[in-house]
Amino acid sequence: MAPVAPERQRSSLGSPDSPTSPQSQGGLSGPGSSSALVLLPDTEPQDPYDLGSDDDESDDERDSQLEIQRLPIPHLDSALVFLYLLSPYLRLGALYITDGTEPISLWHGLLTLIFASSLSAFCRHLWFMLSRYLRKFTLEDILIEAFVRGRGQGRRHSFARTSIVCAIALFRVLLVAMYFQDSVNSVLQLVPEDMQSFAHPYIPAFLAFFVLVLSVSDTVAAKPVIYASTLSAVSYAAWLIVVSHAHATGTVQSIMSRPQQGILWNIYSSIVFACTTTLTVPLSVSLAGSLVAWPAKRHRARRFELLNACSAALAMFLMLPLVVFASLRVINMNGRTSVISPGVLVPTFRTMTLSLAIPSVVVSSPMPRLSHIGCYTHMNPVRFIFVLSAVLLSIASPSVANIIRDLTLVLACSGTFLLPALTHITIHYFRRPLAIVLPQAPQSVHASPRSSVSGPRSVSRPSLDPLLQRKERYLQRRRLGKRLLWDAGIWLVLIPLCICAVVWVAGRLIVKW
Repeated sequence: MAPVAPERQRSSLGSPDSPTSPQSQGGLSGPGSSSALVLLPDTEPQDPYDLGSDDDESDDERDSQLEIQRLPIPHLDSALVFLYLLSPYLRLGALYITDGTEPISLWHGLLTLIFASSLSAFCRHLWFMLSRYLRKFTLEDILIEAFVRGRGQGRRHSFARTSIVCAIALFRVLLVAMYFQDSVNSVLQLVPEDMQSFAHPYIPAFLAFFVLVLSVSDTVAAKPVIYASTLSAVSYAAWLIVVSHAHATGTVQSIMSRPQQGILWNIYSSIVFACTTTLTVPLSVSLAGSLVAWPAKRHRARRFELLNACSAALAMFLMLPLVVFASLRVINMNGRTSVISPGVLVPTFRTMTLSLAIPSVVVSSPMPRLSHIGCYTHMNPVRFIFVLSAVLLSIASPSVANIIRDLTLVLACSGTFLLPALTHITIHYFRRPLAIVLPQAPQSVHASPRSSVSGPRSVSRPSLDPLLQRKERYLQRRRLGKRLLWDAGIWLVLIPLCICAVVWVAGRLIVKW
């Protein structure tokens, strides 16, 4: 006796009057038919690349919620997601725009800012779409799915995950070291010259203790991290007001040169570095998870798209005055480099902007938890090693500091612009497309309630059903058509610009060496 089918299947197969019933002579399938009965859903599966479609299916929602429960970032409302999307723009890269010494054209500076901010938002959306397409909610899982062959939790996957985590941790340590170094230099401007040598070792120690106190939490949803990130953005706005007032009143000093920041650093690279971001995938998932009860499904994806575009646009407008000041500085000073008079407010707000931005970087970095040591303390010991390593790198010699800045610039730009493009190309051009309606694996005779209805030959070949294959091909063509716009943006804009950037970096290094 065949097992009892679910209610939905029974409603279409159990009635003698149903056109698909085995008792019906005019049905699509009879007892001797060689094709399996196909039960298609009432609504077509949606694709993440469709800007005019609803969000994922209910099965995707259930799978997503199971994964969201294991994420380090819990559910966040729209305001907090917007804060964490905006704050990476308003940090060291933006502050470096006014520190350049080379001449800059206003037209070239504006084009660089517009292109960099637009590509940053574009690449963020690529990560968002890849996360939805693969149903992976961490960067490590997406990269493993794209570049590691095979499935499961084997040794190869473990090695790949460890390598990715180490690369991310290295980049975060170098980034925090740059924040520490610039913060220390800003604080030293407030110290008398005869006491700077004495105060220099103590300032990094005090800043490290301050950062550790704010980094005790295990998630960026904690109030200390939220308050620190908010104050960092407010401090940047205050710093921008002070800088604008200094340029408006003419309180600038002209000098012939400034210390070299690195081989690859100039005003244009500072603009590009300001548009590099992180945490896109976890933030998109945390926002989607907080909107489970939203009446319309499409608003969950639309909300992140809107926050992404608004954060990039607002950051571009907040950095626009700095590009204008950088161009006017060269024109007005006739080739001499002008800098803002230090005073008290400029270094104070600059230090607050950078030091208060460090806790979110430290807390969001992937770190193993040492259970046998962590039970005796409220802080993960690995986090202390993380901050200590960054402090030690920040007090390195000028030559080592320049290498750190150049390496951080390369890692930040590669992770923001090049990595999502390569991941997208690998997933969609070198991997088999994910099935939409076809089953992933043939079902056994005992596991399928339709085996007694559709015959034994359909059980051995359920994936070869003509109707199901026709539906799959139609949906795959539809998915490809919706993805053409993003493919064109990657192949025609993003990849050529990345190649030009690689050639420029190689040329700078060859000429310098």
